[in-house]
Amino acid sequence: MKKNLWFLVKVAVTLVLIAWLLEHVDWNVVLHELQNLSWKYMFLYVVFQLIGTSLSVKKWQVIARFKNLHFSFREGFFTYLTGAFINNFLPSTIGGDTYRSLWLSKRSDSRAKAFSTVVFDRFLGLWTTALLAFLGVFFLLPYLKESLPLQLTLGALLVFILADAVLVYAYCQSWFQRLIALIPWQKLRNLIQEIILYTDKGIWSRGVFWSALFIFVGIGLSNYMLFLAMGNPLPFGPFLGLVFLIAIVSSVPLSINNIGIKEWAYVAFFGLLGISLETAVTAALLSRFLQMFISFLALPQYIAGRRDKSLI
Repeated sequence: MKKNLWFLVKVAVTLVLIAWLLEHVDWNVVLHELQNLSWKYMFLYVVFQLIGTSLSVKKWQVIARFKNLHFSFREGFFTYLTGAFINNFLPSTIGGDTYRSLWLSKRSDSRAKAFSTVVFDRFLGLWTTALLAFLGVFFLLPYLKESLPLQLTLGALLVFILADAVLVYAYCQSWFQRLIALIPWQKLRNLIQEIILYTDKGIWSRGVFWSALFIFVGIGLSNYMLFLAMGNPLPFGPFLGLVFLIAIVSSVPLSINNIGIKEWAYVAFFGLLGISLETAVTAALLSRFLQMFISFLALPQYIAGRRDKSLI
């Protein structure tokens, strides 16, 4: 019941945001922006996206090896893309993560161990993005007073970082282990226990390194190419600070596949740099559809996987 109610809330939020976009955006301007794109920078966007995916795969490999799970770069690359491809047709990103988890579990004697690599991969990516966004506040100080959304987002970000620090501290305490042992559901208990093992400092430093590279290239540089493609060379420091915040806001599961949320974030934040409503929406839509296009590279593997009912 609660699950259905939450889905209806997400549908409602999605429809409201789409209605707002349809009413306020001059779509003739958007069409003009699309007709005058620089294909050189569009190509670079795709290149940086593929490099970003490669860096994500490397991070996942590092995490998996920590659990003595191994796969080749090529296998990981197409599995990552297949997960992204599946997400195109599901109301959240959980479907793609589930696919990766099930795929890796076939190489493990423990499903909890395989699932933990994907959970920690996600957590580490969000944590690193939050850290970079927090550091990017330095570039955003001149815009802070004039933007309530920016103030609220930075406040929520600070709460997240503090809560995360408390959680990491708890992970390292013996009483937390005893608390986990009281959980009645064995599968959940096993998964949490596997995740706790990632408190090793070595895996954190290596994971954060690859996460930061992905975020800078796959989110920062790639999105910067979109604005260059539309003839908008933004100041790079403030742009990075804002795009990292947008990545966090877009990950909040308030709409179906963040439809509307991402577009709103582009409008609210890049507007601080003088970007028009239409240009911001064009950039968000281009990002969305180009990522979808790239994920279709995994179509052959997805079709092959359809024969394996344990994966799809």
